[in-house]
Order: sequence, then structure tokens, then C-alpha cells
Amino acid sequence: MTHPRPLRMVHPAPVPPGADEFEARAAAAVARARAWLPTLDEAVFDCYLGHLVRQLEPTSEADPVAILASLICFAGVHLGQGPHVRAGDDKHPLLVWPLIIGHTNTGKKGSSWSAARRLIADTDGEFVTVNIKSGLTSGEGLAQRFALDDEAEPDPDAEPRDLRLLAFENEWGGVMARMKREGNSLSHILRAAWEGGDLSTLTVNARIAPESHIGILAHITPDEFRAKLSDADMAGGTYNRFLPLAVAWSKALPDSVGADPGLVCSLAVGLAERLDAGGRLGVLDLAGDATGLWRELYLEFNADTHHPKVAQFVSRALPYCKRIAGIHAALDGTPAIHAAHLHAAAALVRYAIDSARALFVDTATPARLVAWIAEAGPTGRTKKDITVGFFGGNKKAQEINTLLEPLLAAGTLTRTTVPRADGKGGRGTEVYTARAPDPTNSTN
Repeated sequence: MTHPRPLRMVHPAPVPPGADEFEARAAAAVARARAWLPTLDEAVFDCYLGHLVRQLEPTSEADPVAILASLICFAGVHLGQGPHVRAGDDKHPLLVWPLIIGHTNTGKKGSSWSAARRLIADTDGEFVTVNIKSGLTSGEGLAQRFALDDEAEPDPDAEPRDLRLLAFENEWGGVMARMKREGNSLSHILRAAWEGGDLSTLTVNARIAPESHIGILAHITPDEFRAKLSDADMAGGTYNRFLPLAVAWSKALPDSVGADPGLVCSLAVGLAERLDAGGRLGVLDLAGDATGLWRELYLEFNADTHHPKVAQFVSRALPYCKRIAGIHAALDGTPAIHAAHLHAAAALVRYAIDSARALFVDTATPARLVAWIAEAGPTGRTKKDITVGFFGGNKKAQEINTLLEPLLAAGTLTRTTVPRADGKGGRGTEVYTARAPDPTNSTN
């Protein structure tokens, strides 16, 4: 379903001295920050929440994918336990756990939450106060929030308990460290929480917590995640509950003060109305126009053709696709998931799969590196440029050499040695050049 964008008048601001040079340098810096990202299908924004993101993103340096994922997580939690989808005999709540993966500083992970949180706060301020918390520490601590009071007498006239919780963890590496401690049951409890179910424990201080509705929004850097993730973590099944999304700086806005308050307020009114209506829905079935597409996606997301670590990470791609599509449908106020909802959801799931591949396999890096070197023209890039400018100092020299040698052997890159500028002897500076791709000679 399409959501038209409102027309807004844009008045050009005075151009300060040196603006052209700044814009060029800023664009190059952003391009370097985004070089590791996989290709994104813009269909991810063909949904109501995507329509909101498109209006917020012009004034944010955050990756629009990160803002979208934050809003999807929030919406799935806020809608509550009523609207849900089914996969076989399993009931799936509309819970989505984005794992926002971006480099320090250039990932702009915090900026994405700031943009989303402003809209969330205007939509439902009480929800922000009561239902958004941080500090996951132990399984018992999480279960305690949903535990029943054994001594309390049941009150038939009492309001239903609010079982919604959005756990925002902007330092997921710390949570990973806590989960590794001996006796910590957080991993086990999280696996149960993703099902939207029973968090009861049978420890010495037993807790009866038969219901929950928990969303998790986690931030981490690629290096920290790879360093702290063990094979046991992957095999245990905790991380196939998360939706990995690679993000980066989207644009340089040194003078931005964020979205206009009037715009945020206007968007929040509409979102609040849709959340209220969607929360009254029940099971969300596939509409007639979605059944054929769902069969195609069923085969696509069940394919076992991934790198082992990628396969572990994305093994729940199919139910995630239906959960996300269910959120889109609920916000459109329809009890049926249409093809448009599936298209947007599938595009985001594919991006998550490609993000996992970029994280663990890095198959697209050579092409991006060649393109980045080609941008420098005949001047080329030095080894230091490549190490610091492209990889941000996060890759060892031997790994870079292993990447460069096949490109040199194939003639994709050319390496020359430039004598030292001071005229002294010794080894000169290695410079790498590449020709920009010829668009008229493309086979695509």
C-alpha cells in the first residue's frame, strides 16, 4: 500500500564560504562510512512507518533503516498481544528484535534512536515512562517483572496487566558479557520471551510468569559483536531471534536541530490513532493477493545456501517476514496481510540477511574498495588511505594484503611506488589506482 508524501516548500539558505568544499569532503566521508553496507531495496519504506521515516530522515544523520527498525520494534510492542500471526501450530506475537550494527561514531546508532524516540514520546509519553526500560542483567530479573503475586487474591474487576516491555540496550556488548557468566539464565529467558510466552523459573526463588510481551532494540559495533560472539552463542539459538541490520551515517548535517516539532506532533497523532485501532485486531491472515507471494518467500527464506554463521543468524527469516508484515497490516487497520505488506517486510528481511553476510563473510568489500579507490582518480589511494580511510583502522595489515593481492593479479587494481617526498632513499609510498566502471560496458 502506498502512502503519499506531503509536498513541502523548501527555501534555499544562504551558502556560507567554503560550502562546496565542505559538501564534497562530507559526501566522501559519508561514502566511506557506508562502504561496508549491503545494497538496500527501497521497498522497505513502502509502508506506513516508512512514510513516517521519509519525513523524519531529512533532518537526521542516522541511517533511515535504523529509524525504521526502531519504530517497527516500538509498534510491535505497543500493539500488544491482540494482533498476531500464525505459522503452523505456532502463534507469533508481532515482536521484532532489531540488532542495530554500526561502527562507533559513524554508525549514528544513537541518532537513530533519538529520531525515533521523539516521535514515540509524542505518540504515547506514558508508554515511554512505563514501558521502555534498559538494563537487562539476568533471566530472573526479567522474569520478575512479569511474575504473578502468589499471595494476592485474584480480582475479577481488575484491569488487565500491561505486559508490554521495550528493552532498549544501546550497549549490547555489556549484555553479551553478562549472559556469559556462569549461572546466568538470560539467554534462556530471552528465547522464551521472543515467543511471547512463559518466563517462569524453577530456581530457588521460583517465579510464575506465564505471559509476556517483550521487544528488544539493541545497538552494537561490528567488531565488538564479532569479538564477543562465540559458536556456542550461535548454536544456542539466542541470536536467530534478532534481526541484524547494518547501518551507517546517512548524511552530514552540522547545523541540524532535528525535525520540526509541529511535524513530529502531526505524525504522532496519526501514529497514535493507528496503534489504537491496530491493537484491537486479532489473528492476521494472508489476503488473497498475498498467498502466491508468500509461497515464493517460503521457498526463498527456507533455502539453505548461506555461510554457516549467516545461516544460524537468519534461520528465523520466514516467521520474521510474517511478523513484520503483520505490523504493517495492523497499522493499516486491516485484519489481512496484503502483498504490499509482505513486499516491504521481505525487503527488510533480505537486508538483514545481507547484513549478516557483510558482518561475517564480507563478500561485497572488494567491489566497494575498488569503487572507492577509483573515486580518487589518477591520484589513487595509499596503503594508509586504505587502512584508515576505508577500513577505519579496524582491519589488520595482513588481512588487507590478502584482499588486495587478487585484485592486483586480476588487473583490477594497479600498484605503483612513489619515491619519498623528502628525496631520501628507502622504500617509497605504495599507491593503488583503479579505473571507474564503464557504465556503457555493463552486463547487468
